[in-house]
Amino acid sequence: MEDHELSQLIKTRATQHRAPDSLRTSLQAALDAAPTPSIAQSASGGARGWGWLNAGGAFAFGVVLALGVALGLGPGSAPQADELTNEVVASHVRSLMASHLMDVASTDQHTVKPWFNGKVDFSPPVSDFTEQGYPLVGGRLDYLEHRTVAALVYRRHAHPINLFVWPDGGADEKESMASEQGYHVAQWRGNGMRFAAVSDVNTEELKAFADLVRQHVGAP
Repeated sequence: MEDHELSQLIKTRATQHRAPDSLRTSLQAALDAAPTPSIAQSASGGARGWGWLNAGGAFAFGVVLALGVALGLGPGSAPQADELTNEVVASHVRSLMASHLMDVASTDQHTVKPWFNGKVDFSPPVSDFTEQGYPLVGGRLDYLEHRTVAALVYRRHAHPINLFVWPDGGADEKESMASEQGYHVAQWRGNGMRFAAVSDVNTEELKAFADLVRQHVGAP
């Protein structure tokens, strides 16, 4: 099998999984450290100038290159979504697939907020944005970053929006946007809390929702 055929086979047939950052780092280091013989070396050394690219070396190098493409490494590749974005999107999709979008169903913030008492060790900020087109419809418990978090559920027309909230003592961070698997995620940190909003609404609508929440809690 030719090297290019092997690379193509790996890219088209191999099951794709997100690799840990340590593996990505190792592969990138391998790509950076791969020897590249100069024209002078190949001219003076003949076949020996390319001796490193023997049958075994070509096979290994082809595998590394194919893995690098699959993992999004190398020049011109698109950046991968960060781990938190992947977790947020996975939790959003799971809530829809399992028909477990809400543990408490209510449009009343004074019903949803007290429901979390005793279930989480913090008080999530809850508000209803019906007048702005983003009604509160309920909430539930979820799990992100190795801890239980509050998931507040809103709607934009027929589209659910999950707003995940949990304590985070890091410095305030302004809103950032990311996309993964057709879903959009807005993340920020403020007033000792981390926020992540996810939905399949367009980015402008999700950003408008995130701005409403940030204004409500006084986040940057």
